[in-house]
Amino acid sequence: MNKKREALFQFLSILIAITVALLVTFIIILCVSNEPVEALKTFIAGPLSTKRRIGNVIEGMIPLIFTGLAACVMFQAKQFSLIGDGSFLVGALACAVLLLKLQLPAGIALFLGVLIGGAVGGICAVIPGFLKAKWNVNEFVVSMMFNSILEYFTIFVLLNFIRDPGSGFVASYLIPENAKLQSFISKTNIHTGLFIALFMVVLTAFFMYKTKWGYSIRMVGKNPRFSKYSGINTFAVIFSCQIIGGFIAGLGGAVELLGMYDRFQWQSTPGYGFDGMTVAILAANNPALVPVGALFLAYIRVGTDVMARVSSVPNESVSIIQGIIMLLITASAFLSGTKHKMVIRSVKDEQKKMKEVA
Repeated sequence: MNKKREALFQFLSILIAITVALLVTFIIILCVSNEPVEALKTFIAGPLSTKRRIGNVIEGMIPLIFTGLAACVMFQAKQFSLIGDGSFLVGALACAVLLLKLQLPAGIALFLGVLIGGAVGGICAVIPGFLKAKWNVNEFVVSMMFNSILEYFTIFVLLNFIRDPGSGFVASYLIPENAKLQSFISKTNIHTGLFIALFMVVLTAFFMYKTKWGYSIRMVGKNPRFSKYSGINTFAVIFSCQIIGGFIAGLGGAVELLGMYDRFQWQSTPGYGFDGMTVAILAANNPALVPVGALFLAYIRVGTDVMARVSSVPNESVSIIQGIIMLLITASAFLSGTKHKMVIRSVKDEQKKMKEVA
């Protein structure tokens, strides 16, 4: 099957998975809501009903772009690591600690805060990345366990080093105003971190498809044994792709903190790492399509939130959509018969062309 047909099949499988997930959600709404038509209308049109809600969609999209890109890089090498979740959390923590402990001038504070968030996020990925590359230890299990360690580490640092005792809840001191990412659309919290996110999309896409190292990552993902025998350093590729993913996720944590919060207040992972995996799957592991996947997920989240406020449908329905999408797209048997028929048809077409030429 040629590349065009492969891409078409992948697009159709994702589209069908999304459609099935939404249909299941609609059926659930019909079953649990007293006014299902109104609930469905709110779910579909609610995010576009006001300027503030449109802003909510864009605001929710920004962190998903970062974790989606992080997952894309790791997925391209067939590394199903959850370290993006922990890197996002600790990246934001490191950013907060730096800005609260050092009195930095405007501009430098923002730059260093975001950079240190990315650097610490990358460091968090060293252990699961090394264990996978060196001894082929399952990265999914290791990263999931390591995320728990990072959560407790975050709580320890927050409570003992940066907690504001005058705050009415467990949170750090106020982040310096000169380090904050500013909103640029009135009546919304859409901040300049959006441009950083879009810049990272371009940079990641260029890295993955226009550089030798990006090619090596994709080759290792397609066939690690062949890559090794063809001279690619598979250890370095597997190790580095997790560190790069951790760096991007940590960058996202710092951007989210400086754009949306006045204080650091997370005591557990906010879940953006798992969401990033969904975004990467929706984007077919293509960094250029990550904003589309992030926009879709943010849109249905705002839609379910608005629907939950005006109807009896719980906003947990977004988790149902996410779960079904991941289940259908990642299931090896999903549309496998259709793909098999496409392969056979493609081979027959090639044979027919060869006979005509002969």
